[in-house]
Amino acid sequence: MVLAYGLLKGTREGMKKAALQKSRSTEILFFYTLIGWVFTLPTCIEAFALAPHFIVFAFIKAAVVCGAWLCAFAALKHISVSLYGIMDLSRMVFSTLLGVFVLGESFTWAKAVGMLLVVTGLLLVNLKRGGEGGELTLTVLVAALMNCFLNAVSGTMDKVLMQYMTSAQLQFWFMLFMTAIYGAVLLCRRERVAWRALAANYWVPLMSLSLIVGDRMLFEANANPYSEVTLMTVVKQSSVLVTVLTGWLVFHEKHIVYKLLCTLLVLAGIFVALL
Repeated sequence: MVLAYGLLKGTREGMKKAALQKSRSTEILFFYTLIGWVFTLPTCIEAFALAPHFIVFAFIKAAVVCGAWLCAFAALKHISVSLYGIMDLSRMVFSTLLGVFVLGESFTWAKAVGMLLVVTGLLLVNLKRGGEGGELTLTVLVAALMNCFLNAVSGTMDKVLMQYMTSAQLQFWFMLFMTAIYGAVLLCRRERVAWRALAANYWVPLMSLSLIVGDRMLFEANANPYSEVTLMTVVKQSSVLVTVLTGWLVFHEKHIVYKLLCTLLVLAGIFVALL
């Protein structure tokens, strides 16, 4: 299920790039989470049976993810995509530390070697994304690292929360709160919604479907008592396979052979970590 989540996450990277050619990022974020929440409406009866204090935790998770998004965009305004992609690798470090020290998970030699291979593969593939410049100030560095840390916190919260609620309950409230937060951001920025362009942007509902299916699988995986955040973090990196293939087949990006070799290194790391 984590592998399926990673592959679906990889599809969303290409969809985001295609969707941004027709609509603004704030419009996309609000409406693709709104459509995603609509997909969860059949589970609303089960969701309303959740205890109020757990609904608060679902809101905290949504706020954490929104904070990560704001930090990510703040960093991307000042540094290149390639440099950001390299710095984003620190997410795996934060997830591993939280899994070991907060959840008490084991950290074996197989996981260590597997993570090293995955980080190396991702580092090498990001080096071929371009050479745009950018000023890496302390503020930008903190924003990029906070994005990675908050995403790791969100993943750790998934593991904890899924011990007390169903995936349907968490997904319903999480998507509702995310929609509300993105809607508030849209209103605060007083941006006009290009309704006609948005209605023709079919990538938005496709992204929503990918998000709902992928997150449901990830939540179910977290509900399994034998799953570990440290291992799931490594398996999630399978998304790079879809990202590289999408860049080659859809956007006709260069250095495809090099990137595929880096992807094989990532997949080898995942295999070693699973041993």
